[in-house]
Formats: sequence, structure tokens, C-alpha cells
Amino acid sequence: MSDQAFTELIPLTPSRKRLREGDVFLLQPIPGTFYCGQIIRLKVESRDSFVNGMSLIYIYDRRVPDRGVPAYLDAAPLLIPPVVINRLPWSRGYFETVGNLPVTERERRLSFGFWDTVRKRFVDAGGNPLAKEPLYWTDYGLASYAVVGMLVQRALAAREFLTEKKEP
Repeated sequence: MSDQAFTELIPLTPSRKRLREGDVFLLQPIPGTFYCGQIIRLKVESRDSFVNGMSLIYIYDRRVPDRGVPAYLDAAPLLIPPVVINRLPWSRGYFETVGNLPVTERERRLSFGFWDTVRKRFVDAGGNPLAKEPLYWTDYGLASYAVVGMLVQRALAAREFLTEKKEP
């Protein structure tokens, strides 16, 4: 996919800095509108070679007016289900790290997982079976920044649609 065809996220500042667990980053789906994300687990361990060593991230339903670091994130709901991603969103500038916050126990215990389309079951980030359907889930595998952008745009469009339906 050519970056010229990708319009779901607006580029910020590209970076090749080393990523760390707890890094807080911003993404910009709409001009001047920033949402926060966080690296929850760095170097996911998985039997799946595409997922192994990648990062588990959350994108929070938390808008920020500028490029500052929010005081906390863990109380905010998620905008999209957690995804496993590589470094490309940072190196291409679609994610911009703005600080680091400790990953909380609440964030570690969040009910999330992935649907393994091959095995027809819910799994954790490492591909291990889950006992029940999690609160937040998406398909299992390595997501791209294009997938993140698409999921964010869908979530924002659904919110807009629901807001329009409520207005008289």
C-alpha cells in the first residue's frame, strides 16, 4: 500500500527511537484532533512468527487538545480493541511518542483477546486459548497502521452516526 493512498491517520513526527513498555503516543485521525495510545506489552511472546516480538497497544477513547502527555489513561475506555503492531506507525510518523506512564494492573487485567479465525476460538496476544469471549476483541494477527486507522475511523463514524440518531 502506498502512503499516498492512506488517509485514515494524519502523519505527525516520524521517529526511530527505541520503544518502551508504557510509552504513550498520539495519533491524529482528524486534523487537530489527537487520541492517546499506550504500549501495554513490548515484545509479545507468541508461537505465531508474525506476532512474536511485536507490541500490544491500546488506543484510548481519550482526546487531547495538544501533544502533551495526559496525567492518566487507565480509567478511559478503549476506542478500538487492543492490537498487536510493529514499529512502522512510529517510523512513518502515524504514532508520535509523547511520554511514558506505568502500565497499571487495571490495564494488564483488561478483558481483551483475539478471534483466531483458523482455530475458531478466542486467544490471548500469545495465541493461547481463552476460557470465554473477552469484552474487547478483534481478529488475531499482526495489525498494520492502516488497520488501526481504519478501526479508529469506523469507531469515530459510528459515534457520529449514533449522535445524529439521538438528535431530534
